[in-house]
Amino acid sequence: MKPGTVLLHRDFVFADGSSADKYLLILARTEALLLVAKTTSKGSRYRNDHGCQAGNHYPAFLLTLGCCFFPRGTWVCLNEFYELRTSQVTSKMVGGVIYKAGELHDELTRDVQACAAGCDDITQVQEAMIRAHFAQGGPQAMS
Repeated sequence: MKPGTVLLHRDFVFADGSSADKYLLILARTEALLLVAKTTSKGSRYRNDHGCQAGNHYPAFLLTLGCCFFPRGTWVCLNEFYELRTSQVTSKMVGGVIYKAGELHDELTRDVQACAAGCDDITQVQEAMIRAHFAQGGPQAMS
């Protein structure tokens, strides 16, 4: 699993403790952790223009219909970032709780990563993870 991989988590637990099926986008990966952002197709909080919306009250990146495999416009929510243990994700994939749903192409992944790195809600550690694992181009590509 590399940055740009989209996972379908059949029982994702949100920060508030609730759970639901959710698509997650991998933004960065270390040996021990995956940094992911959840997605939504319910866009009442977001603008409808493709790309980075980091300056909004609810920062996001809109993947418009046709830009990738999602069957409708989908926002990558950049107001919450989740750090998942790689070993637990792998175990849940074997157990059928998490599935690989698809991948974004490298250029689109880099655009989402750059947008996420510029959001107010990302920690310095998470931003460093993204910059160190920039999709097919290395950290220098974000300079």
